[in-house]
Amino acid sequence: MLLGLQDGLDTPLLLARHTKVSRPAVYAILQNLKKRGLAASHITNGKKRWQLASEKEIEETIYETKRALLKIPTGREELHGLSDSTIVVHRGREAVREAMLNLFVDKKNEKFYWGFQGDGSVLGWNKTFSVAETNRINRYIKNNRIITEAILPKGFFEDQTEKLGVEWAKDFEGRTARVNILDKKYFKHGGQCWIFRDSLYLFALNEEMVIEIRNSEIQKMILSAFEFMQEHSQVLDANELLRKLIAAAPPGKDAGGEDTVRI
Repeated sequence: MLLGLQDGLDTPLLLARHTKVSRPAVYAILQNLKKRGLAASHITNGKKRWQLASEKEIEETIYETKRALLKIPTGREELHGLSDSTIVVHRGREAVREAMLNLFVDKKNEKFYWGFQGDGSVLGWNKTFSVAETNRINRYIKNNRIITEAILPKGFFEDQTEKLGVEWAKDFEGRTARVNILDKKYFKHGGQCWIFRDSLYLFALNEEMVIEIRNSEIQKMILSAFEFMQEHSQVLDANELLRKLIAAAPPGKDAGGEDTVRI
């Protein structure tokens, strides 16, 4: 029946002749397809005619079926391209939390590029994670030997140690293999970008949204931009700096409040 509609057979009579199915049965099938979001009807010159639903409507119907069968959580939407690409959009606080907390589970011994983190992203991070959760993520990255390269604004480690305390510095020390720093003027936005071997993540946490992209060409493009920034910025021994900040901290100085969390 769907193939008949695809071929332009737009009335029950034409479909019945083509499929050798009775007209009452054809009409019942068409009504069922319409309920399922796969077919649509319209009136032309007083006659009811049928057609396939739009590509977008069919895709949404199929995805809802996939969501139900695979128990895909609310707040996650997948978009598939024509080549090797997949885009997953995580919306809402709980969907974002789940995506980010589970992000490093399968990334042991993998390379992780972390950059483009805007100053405004701290506001969204605060709403999503506590200081303890941020420190736990930092420890998880170290324990799973995830090789991290980062591009950060000047003064990042000094600012974060002052805000979050020595525990944050201790959990972060040893987390990065390479850090490059740029002037703060390049970080006046609320976004973040994380890059792994087969996927990259664009964060707009103030809007409670994470976009997960799996596309080899986009991956190459972003990595090229990352490499350019590394070559045109100052290399920083972040671990040595953190050790100095830890040693210089007053005894008993602990983390700041949970209103200033940042990974």
